[in-house]
Amino acid sequence: MMKKQRSAARRIGSPDTGSARRYFKEVRFRQIRSLVELSRCGSFAGTAAALDLSVPSVWQQVRSLEEEYGVQLAVADGSKVRLTEDGQTLVDLAAPLVESFDGLREMFEDKRSAAVRTLTVVAPSPSLSGALRGPIMQYRQHHPKVKLVLVDRVSRLARQIIEEDGADLAVMGMATGDEPMPQFQCLPLTRHTFHLMCPQGHPLATARRITLANLVREPLVLAPQESSSHRQIRHVFAQAGLLDRMNVIMTATNRALLLNYVAIGFGIAIGTSAASVRPPKRGPGESEIVVREISSLFGHEEVFLVQRKGRFEPEHVRVFRQLVQQAFGEKQEEAVG
Repeated sequence: MMKKQRSAARRIGSPDTGSARRYFKEVRFRQIRSLVELSRCGSFAGTAAALDLSVPSVWQQVRSLEEEYGVQLAVADGSKVRLTEDGQTLVDLAAPLVESFDGLREMFEDKRSAAVRTLTVVAPSPSLSGALRGPIMQYRQHHPKVKLVLVDRVSRLARQIIEEDGADLAVMGMATGDEPMPQFQCLPLTRHTFHLMCPQGHPLATARRITLANLVREPLVLAPQESSSHRQIRHVFAQAGLLDRMNVIMTATNRALLLNYVAIGFGIAIGTSAASVRPPKRGPGESEIVVREISSLFGHEEVFLVQRKGRFEPEHVRVFRQLVQQAFGEKQEEAVG
């Protein structure tokens, strides 16, 4: 009789207990995923859209995590949400696990010999036309079956693309004051020197000392506002209290275009050695261009190879990453030599 009662009790209790365990494990992972996505989106609405959930569902998942861990993980400020210190700590620990799980399909496909492999790389045009050309040519030669997709974007837009999972790798500059990228590993590649470029007859071409006050009085020709060099320049002028006096009369992604307008006296340029600073051939009515280093004023543009942390790295991605790191390393050795 007792055996029958215990058996009945197990039949009554076990399914509920087992189901509860499975249910809560599943729900807990979804809650963790919501918190990680919230750290990226910065709002419940954005997180809900990214996960195809309702806003109340996301809110409830985060609140359930707070109850389980006994700490506050997020603070709402209007439509924006910021993580507490505890929330960020939990995200830092959980994000690699979420990324690994999300990459399971990619890992599976990579193991299949018949899988079509694609590698998408986003970088500014100076990098694509400069240091990346060698690795790209070498990669295509040895991996002809990989579909290599190259996307030309200035650094701020390159960051946006890789944050939205639009690329496997990004080569991008970062300016002083840029927000950190905790969900990504940023591998340092190189640093570019800032230069002044002006017509030969310009007073700054022969000035013994160049100051920020000298430069801010001139009409400026710069890279686009989304570029790391432009943001670095604005940061330096802002620190000196001169930001409101900047007179930017032209922005250009193309270095040749920028230098051509400097040659006709349209303005002076401040840029980096990311692309060639060699002046163009002199045309009718154009002046020779003088190039002077001004890294003492603007520091350097730091360039990184960026990819998401914790995610499975397929072999065809790893090979390209290593080629890029090797190419930039060799260039640095040449510069030192």
